Amino acid sequence: MNKNAFVLTDENYYSREADIHYMSCSQYQSFEKCEAAAIAKLRGLWQPEETSDALFQGQYFHSYFESPQAFQVFCDENFNRIFKTKTTKAKGTEIVGKYAPFERLDEMIEAVENDRFISRILDWQGENELPMTGIVGGVPWRMKMDKYCPGTRRIIDYKTSANLHELYYNFRTRERQTFIEEFGYMMRAAVYGEIERQNRQEATFPSFLIIGVSKQSPPDKEVILLDDDTRWEYELEVVKSKIPHIQRLKEGAENPKRCGMCEYCRATKEIRKIKAYTDLMPEFWNDPDNIEVDDYEGTSVFDTLKPRG
Repeated sequence: MNKNAFVLTDENYYSREADIHYMSCSQYQSFEKCEAAAIAKLRGLWQPEETSDALFQGQYFHSYFESPQAFQVFCDENFNRIFKTKTTKAKGTEIVGKYAPFERLDEMIEAVENDRFISRILDWQGENELPMTGIVGGVPWRMKMDKYCPGTRRIIDYKTSANLHELYYNFRTRERQTFIEEFGYMMRAAVYGEIERQNRQEATFPSFLIIGVSKQSPPDKEVILLDDDTRWEYELEVVKSKIPHIQRLKEGAENPKRCGMCEYCRATKEIRKIKAYTDLMPEFWNDPDNIEVDDYEGTSVFDTLKPRG
């Protein structure tokens, strides 16, 4: 099979085949979280039970700012998850409101649109949900920018968060960090910036802005600039250093490690030994004696695709 025969389109952008042929920031982060779950998903052996509430709500928020048409389609396709209905003999079935999370999201949307500073940013000339592809670490990547302003080379990303000022504990650094660090947005900005730079054939990075809004009542909101050439170069070097290992996992040259804690690992878990209480401590998670892998006997994720033609 020709690995380069795949043509990326709007229709197949989010397909398993696209994930096999192209790396993305979300896929990269899934490998960081659990290699075994990422490979099982690529092979078509496992899917999360359903889109998480946080992810689904983020899609609702994003579709609103994509276009009125995109928002209407999203609401129509997910009607039962968004709207509350009541059926009577007199009126039949009618909408009586939205479920609480979506009423809160509408409040968040209103908070963003009513902010004079943010509304000016939303009015910048640009294109919503613009895809681009590039090469990072020697492999093809794909990305979709929430909004791209080509005249000023600005990338805008919409982010929803429980609390924009919440701090998260990092077990590796043993320090608390912001949601920007917790969810890898500096890595994402660096990859997006590199791909944009390649497509524009520019020596410099573009600018990357996050429009963040919290799920609090009333919602908090911020416009956050992630521009930092030195940090972006560092993030790209980290990504490039890990890509060869990820590619070997995709090609079946190495077996993926199980994190032992995610949805996939819990669903497929088989007890193989008695653990010491210390094995539950973060500093021992990567102990060789505690690492388990899924064995695919050298078969590639490309082998799981149906032949073309």
